[in-house]
Amino acid sequence: MFYSPILSLLILTILCFWTLFIAFFQTIIFILPKVFFFTILRVYFRGLVLLFGIKIVCNGQPQSRKTLFISNHTSYLDIIVLGSKINGLFVAKSEINRWPIINLLTKIAKTIFINRKDFLKANKQVKKISDELSNGYNVIIFPEGTSNDGNRVLPFKSSLFEIVKNEKLKNYKLQPVSITYSSMDDIPINRLFRPFFAWYGAMDLASHAWNFFGIGNCEIKLNFHDSKSFSSFDSRKDASLYCYKKISDQFYKDLNQSYTTCRLSNVNRVKSL
Repeated sequence: MFYSPILSLLILTILCFWTLFIAFFQTIIFILPKVFFFTILRVYFRGLVLLFGIKIVCNGQPQSRKTLFISNHTSYLDIIVLGSKINGLFVAKSEINRWPIINLLTKIAKTIFINRKDFLKANKQVKKISDELSNGYNVIIFPEGTSNDGNRVLPFKSSLFEIVKNEKLKNYKLQPVSITYSSMDDIPINRLFRPFFAWYGAMDLASHAWNFFGIGNCEIKLNFHDSKSFSSFDSRKDASLYCYKKISDQFYKDLNQSYTTCRLSNVNRVKSL
């Protein structure tokens, strides 16, 4: 792996100009019909994919409408990857709404903010998501409630899955999506290098992003799994379990494949010495 602070500075500079440019046009989009809302956002996220050198290996297809997407969550990069493939509103923790600059961007993107610590307001949070789905928007949720370390899928919090019992939305779809970070600079990722992508715990966002900007390129596996209608689930826990199993099974399959490739790569390098 090669790290370059010059590359970090270059990418940060381009990122700032690109974000300001897109934010201007996205603000204008607000006065246009809803059909145009995601046009600029998709351009923005796809531009970031190119800027950050992200190669997305995609399997399956996202549903186009009336869909609640459920994904595991490892990094802020998940938002870029999903945003480049899905026309949908993200659900984020309420703390982000207080982050300078980032909170403005999330508002432009109509991010749905919820307080996961306030269980008494769970019904109101579900209603927020239901309202946006009813308004014609797809919605994207990270039910782990926080980002993981890239080596596992954390247990899902099932409270927001209560939405599947909404009779008005019974024909809407629930689609699981799994994300796995597989290689960096064309080298399979092992546990040692996974923190370059995984942003979790008490990691500082600014310093983590700065280091990521300077490492070159990465490959991310994105799998869209079979969707099911809300009415096919007996309970929120049933819906949560379905999504967790689909996502975690694929995640660990991709992770084991990455580790196996990494070990074989190391063996081959030793043999060549």
